[in-house]
Order: sequence, then C-alpha cells, then structure tokens
Amino acid sequence: MTTDGRPTAPGGAGGAGGAGGAVVELSIPVQADLVVLARLTAATVASRAGFGIEEVEDLRLAVEELCLSLVGPDDEGRLRFAYQQTDDAVTITCTFEPEEAGEPEGPGGPEGAGESGGAGQSGGTDQSGTGGDTRPEEELSLRILDALVDEHGRDGDGRGAVAWLRKRRALQSI
Repeated sequence: MTTDGRPTAPGGAGGAGGAGGAVVELSIPVQADLVVLARLTAATVASRAGFGIEEVEDLRLAVEELCLSLVGPDDEGRLRFAYQQTDDAVTITCTFEPEEAGEPEGPGGPEGAGESGGAGQSGGTDQSGTGGDTRPEEELSLRILDALVDEHGRDGDGRGAVAWLRKRRALQSI
C-alpha cells in the first residue's frame, strides 16, 4: 500500500506474504471475450476471502466495469491484474499496457491493462485521470463502480493506465 492507502502496483512493496496475503496475477490480451477470466479470478479470490454470494457477484461486475473504464473500443494491448486478499477486503489492480506501434504481438496477443475511477467523488470532479476527456461509457462505468465497491481509483504509470478497486467483506450479523 502507498502512504495514502492506495494499493501498490504488482511486484512493488506489499507484494506476496505478510498482512496483505498472496497476490494472484493475471495477464490477458484486450479482448472482450477474455474478460471472463478476470471476473472468474475475482470471484475465486473473493470466495476464498469469505465474501457472501452477493458480494462476490458485485466484485465480478466491478471487474468488468474496471476494464471498461480503462480501455476504449479500439484500444489494443494487455490488461494485467493483481488480486490481493486481506483479512477483510479484496483489492484488485488493473494495468492497461497499450500495444506500441510496430510492436510485434507475442504469444499472448496484443498488450494492454486497466484503469479505474475514484469512489466518493461526484459532480464535476474528473475521476478518470484523463484531464476531463472522459468518454460517456467510462463515466457510466465509474458511477457503477461507486455503487459496487467501497473504493476505486485511477493513476497513470508512464506507459499505460492503472486502475484499482477495493471491496470490504460485509460484517456478518448474528
């Protein structure tokens, strides 16, 4: 975690082990039909963390919206996901790595990653990190994320965009 509470990028401080638990990583080409793999991984991590069925479904849908908030319809590249489980939450970081012009596709296909918007911010505040150039579909995705998860945000990392979300497990009443 960074000092302001955001998750660190995969491979950074707060990686596998310790209070943060193991980090599960997934990398997929930017293709709509492969996002199901990211959703399935989110559901598995949340289920192992003791989340209820509705919370697992919220997280699955949130992963799809996270991808939509990062990637435009004509974008090519890879999405890289890092899933981290803690005692009471699951944090998912998605990095969009755009395919560079003239870059040959490797065995995994084009490269790309994902971004996210900030929870709790509304009105005229640009949550996307795009300087106000938010696509209508991206704005809708950010609003849906506000409803599904406890926190979400978006940062640039120089090469692509990074988005993250965090969902806390609901307290079980007795």
